[in-house]
Amino acid sequence: MHAGRCKVAFRDDVYNQRDAYWSEEHGVYRIPEVTWQLAEWEGTAFDVLTLRWPGPMQDAKRHYLLAPDRERGEAFYAAVQRWNHELRDEVLVFGDGCFSKDQKLFEAITRASFDQLILEGSFKQQLRDDFKHFLGARELYDEANVPWRRGALFIGPPGNGKTLCVKALIRELGLPCLYIQSLEAKYGTPQRSIEAIFQRARTQAPCILVLEDIDALLTEGTRSLFLNELDGFAKNAGVITLATTNHPERLDPSIVERPSRFDRKYHFMLPSAETRMNYVRSWNDRLRPQLRFSEDGQAKIVELTEGFSFAYIQEVFVSTTMHWMTKRDQPVLAIAEEQIATLRAQMTR
Repeated sequence: MHAGRCKVAFRDDVYNQRDAYWSEEHGVYRIPEVTWQLAEWEGTAFDVLTLRWPGPMQDAKRHYLLAPDRERGEAFYAAVQRWNHELRDEVLVFGDGCFSKDQKLFEAITRASFDQLILEGSFKQQLRDDFKHFLGARELYDEANVPWRRGALFIGPPGNGKTLCVKALIRELGLPCLYIQSLEAKYGTPQRSIEAIFQRARTQAPCILVLEDIDALLTEGTRSLFLNELDGFAKNAGVITLATTNHPERLDPSIVERPSRFDRKYHFMLPSAETRMNYVRSWNDRLRPQLRFSEDGQAKIVELTEGFSFAYIQEVFVSTTMHWMTKRDQPVLAIAEEQIATLRAQMTR
C-alpha cells in the first residue's frame, strides 16, 4: 500500500465492529474487533479479515487472507513479507524478544555527522577510512579466504563521543542498522534472542549490528552463545558489529583479547588540552555575541576543565547560558567558572 503496489480499503458492505464492554476480571473496558478490508494487488482482489479478542495475558489478534486461489494468495503474502522485511528510513530495534522498526532513531541518525565530532588528532579520519576501506575490500577478503566481517569495540569513559560516532558511522556507511536494546524477553530467553538477532543480521547483510554498553547486555549465561554466533560457527559475511563499553574491565578477556571477534578497538579517552580548545572554540562560535568568550576566556575554560569529558564541557556552556539569563550583570566568564566548580564537585562526589 505505502509503496503504491496495492490498494486497501474497508469494505462498505460489511459491519466493522468495535464494541466496548466492561471486564469485571480486569476492571477495564475490553474491545473485541472485527474488521474486513478489501485489497487489490496486481489485478487480483483479496479479502483481509482481522479478528482481535481479549486473552488471559494480552489481546490476541489474527489476520485471515481470503484469495481466489492458493497460488495467488501465497504470492501476495510473500510480497507483503518481503516489503515488511525491508528497511526504509527506519532502524530495526531489538527488545523484549523481537524486532520493531524505529523511525525516530533513524531520524536521530540522519542528524548525526562526523562534523559534530571533535576527536584527538587524526582519530576521526582513521575511523572513517577504516570502515570505508572494509566495505570496498570484499574481493580482497575472498582472495585471502578471510571472512568478510568486521567487529569494532568503542572503549572509553562516558560522554566522549562513542554514541555520536556510532550514529555518524551508520549514516555515512548507508547500511541497514540493527540496534540491540536488550536480550531479555518476557516470553522467551536471552539465548533465543541472540539466535534471532544474528539470524536477522545475516539475512539483512551487509548491515550494521549495534550493541551499546555490551558489558551490561551480556551475562555469564549468554556470553558463550554470543561468542559462538559472533565467531564462526555460522557465517557473518557483511556484518559489521559495533559495540561500546564504558567499563572494559567488566568484559571477559574472551571478548576483549580475541582479535577475530572485535578486530578493531578504538579508545575514546578524555580530551587533551588541545582537543578541549578545539571543542571550546566550536561551541563558542555558536553562541550569541553577548555570551561568547574572549581568547583568554576560552583558554581559561580549557585550563579549568582538565579531566572533563566532552559531555561535561558541553554542560558548562549549557548551564552558563541558563544562569546568564538571570545574572546578566555578572561577567559570563565568572558564571562559567562557577558552573565548572559545581560540575567538578559533582565529579568528585
